[in-house]
Amino acid sequence: MTLQWIPLGVLEPHPENSNRMPAHLMEKLKAHIERTGLYEPLVVRPIGAGEATRTCPGAAAPGSRASRDDLESEISDLRCRYQILNGHHRARVLRELGHTRARCDVWEVDDDEARLLLATLNRLEGRDDPSARAHLVAHLAQGRSAQDLARLLPEPPDAVERLLRLAQPPPTPLAPEAIEPPARPMTFFLAEEQHALVTEALRETGRSDTVAGDGAAAPRPKRADALERLALWYLQSRGLR
Repeated sequence: MTLQWIPLGVLEPHPENSNRMPAHLMEKLKAHIERTGLYEPLVVRPIGAGEATRTCPGAAAPGSRASRDDLESEISDLRCRYQILNGHHRARVLRELGHTRARCDVWEVDDDEARLLLATLNRLEGRDDPSARAHLVAHLAQGRSAQDLARLLPEPPDAVERLLRLAQPPPTPLAPEAIEPPARPMTFFLAEEQHALVTEALRETGRSDTVAGDGAAAPRPKRADALERLALWYLQSRGLR
């Protein structure tokens, strides 16, 4: 692998590339490169004239300089061609911005390995942890609005706002007494039979039958029987039993 500056005119897209980028993300990539001039190097392989492609005069090492005449000569040298394995969208954006060269990693691989790399390079990637992503965006938001961040980041404005809310500390828990519902009066409308049952249950509250003698189990209090009948009526009236 070697990192080189290669003229865009000798870079060719791989005909079997299946990766597609939505238009709105292409615009953000273009804005980023236009603003900073920074991007990941393209991954390419030499093709065409065998060994001659590996010593292409246009493949200048990073930091070196070449004259305009040299550059045009390099582009016109059809023996020197490179096929893009990763970075098709970056190459397109660089051309649209008027760049003449691209930073490239040159990998010498055969056709089969090239297809394998084409099928994996755009898929082997991690996934953001939402909490960590939220804190990263929150640091970027210092001095920037959500709209400004949305112009710089892949996320749309509403997603940026959700990440910013996620980065905020959780609210302080309320004291137990603060979350208890306040007491409020309730009104019940009862039929005559229902009213009689409720009245009986209230009257029997606190009253019980005579306790049995030694060794015998005490009978249930009348209050329990009456309240059980009241509960049964409630369930039946609600269609729950």
